[in-house]
Amino acid sequence: MPFRHGVVSAAHPLAAKAGIEVLKKGGNAVDAAVATALTLGTVTPAFCGIGGGGFALMWMADEKIARFVDYRERAPHAASENMFKLTAEGAVSRNENSMGYKSIAVPGAVAGHSFMVERFGRLKMRRLFEAAIRHARKGFTVSRTMAEAWSTSYHKLEPFKSSRSIYLKKGRPFKRGGRIRLAQLSKNLSSIAARGPSEFYNGPIGRKLVDDIQANNGLVTADDLERFKPIMREPIKGSYHDFEIISAPPPSSGGAIIIEVLNILENFQFEHTDAKSPRTLHLVSEALRRGFINCRANICDPDFAQVPIETLTSKNFARRLTATIDENKASPLVEPENISGAPTSNTSHLCVVDSDRNVVAVTESVECYFGSGVVVPGTGFVLNDTMHDFDPRPGRLNSVGPEKIPMSSMSPTIVLRDGSPFLAAGSAGSTRIVSSVLQTLLGVLEFDLPIEPAVGSPRIHIQNDEIEAESRIPKASIDKLRRMGHRVKSKRPRELYFGGVHAAMISSDNRLEGVADPRRDGLASGY
Repeated sequence: MPFRHGVVSAAHPLAAKAGIEVLKKGGNAVDAAVATALTLGTVTPAFCGIGGGGFALMWMADEKIARFVDYRERAPHAASENMFKLTAEGAVSRNENSMGYKSIAVPGAVAGHSFMVERFGRLKMRRLFEAAIRHARKGFTVSRTMAEAWSTSYHKLEPFKSSRSIYLKKGRPFKRGGRIRLAQLSKNLSSIAARGPSEFYNGPIGRKLVDDIQANNGLVTADDLERFKPIMREPIKGSYHDFEIISAPPPSSGGAIIIEVLNILENFQFEHTDAKSPRTLHLVSEALRRGFINCRANICDPDFAQVPIETLTSKNFARRLTATIDENKASPLVEPENISGAPTSNTSHLCVVDSDRNVVAVTESVECYFGSGVVVPGTGFVLNDTMHDFDPRPGRLNSVGPEKIPMSSMSPTIVLRDGSPFLAAGSAGSTRIVSSVLQTLLGVLEFDLPIEPAVGSPRIHIQNDEIEAESRIPKASIDKLRRMGHRVKSKRPRELYFGGVHAAMISSDNRLEGVADPRRDGLASGY
């Protein structure tokens, strides 16, 4: 259904509606995006929240320029590349980088939201908390997606008394259709709304965080919280035929991979009817494999090493890579040893377009489901386990470092047509974020699909040297890929695995359309 004034696509209906409420009250896309994100942190706490961080890509219509805000969590000052003990198999001992106090990085969401609204919003920050506070205080119904996350990850919450008391029901996960109230979260959101981000970073909430983390051998200090500042970065840009692609720069690898893959695929001719043909799947998998190899081996926090982003996203480099692809058989490529990052992180993405055609794409996370599992007593929100996104081995490009931001796959992306916004998209799903966003873009830009089938079409993902394929892809296509030499794993339906794309489009007649990924239980709402 097309809309005229505004559209919000998000991973939960209550969050999408919160964004629309803000637009109707006179807020712009930035205001609505923050209200949506805050509400997502309440009603989908396994995926995001004020204990985490994220990236925001914004197109401001009056400036006709894209802005990128990095408020991703960063390592505490006391962190070091040797902080995690490794087993003989190379795993982190006792899962300390994905559970418990040592896995917690400095949260950035509150600072990021405040920064965006102060610089680019219209409304007072306190007004953007209203829906999140209301749903936390009154309670909300557990969605299908949240119930699945709870059922697979509730063990992370069990060791911590405060976490158990809030996010478990008699020691068990909340089930779909059940109701949960988050009274402590409501109280603390109200405090932040009234007194601003200082309440979180050097006020009573911050002191609670630091006291508990330090008492339990975590690394985050009061100085870490007080020094946290969002970073304005230059988004990376590329093109695909007549479209301009704007996406996330390092420390994300996602934007670079998407642009590199599109540069490669631009060198091939496709029939519009071949969106999921064996040839298309073969070429997409070959291009994605090269993108993952090159970008994930060379990208890290740009403040800690020089990142060759111009080369990775150049047309000349893509032509060299294209020459290595055989249209009729799979390549015997193996990822370099220094590729790292366990593909288990979980995120949430939202898109907003307002009546002025400002466009915002935001991806946020607490890293793995329910982050570290830690809820500091008296706070009500889950703290991230973003230290998990570093390579735990020393001497690597993405090794742990003090105040370093780990490499990410988060890929908020905006597409321009004739210099104006045409499409915004992003996804949840760890490394599947990249393959999900890439295939959605291809569906629209190459195969002229409407946005809804472009998001809903079955996907593939490249994991090392194997194609993972949604079981909805026809068996004949899978068999053909195998005859071409691909190792293919056809995965039975698993709703959360193949990403969760949320997208918004501005049509040629200036109407708005949004779509939420049917693999999850979000909503695109508008007016």
